[in-house]
Amino acid sequence: GTHRGAFKIHEGCMSKGLNIAVAGIPKTIDNDVDYIDHSFGFSSAVEAAQVAIRSAKTEAVCNMPNGIGVVKLMGRSAGFIAAHA
Repeated sequence: GTHRGAFKIHEGCMSKGLNIAVAGIPKTIDNDVDYIDHSFGFSSAVEAAQVAIRSAKTEAVCNMPNGIGVVKLMGRSAGFIAAHA
């Protein structure tokens, strides 16, 4: 992944004696990274989930009385997108 690439860059700089800082910034829309409030893409993922939920509700209400809409949201293991949507 991205951090392995950053580590390879770090190793290359160290082998050449270059004093260069390499920073890895985690990117996950799941918002499951400790020490930060919101990860990159989390807000837009929640907005997209809210649109899907609203659409499922509209479909369920309009197509049959007492209809049910099912929405499956992504999320590795935390479920933060579903909880915030």
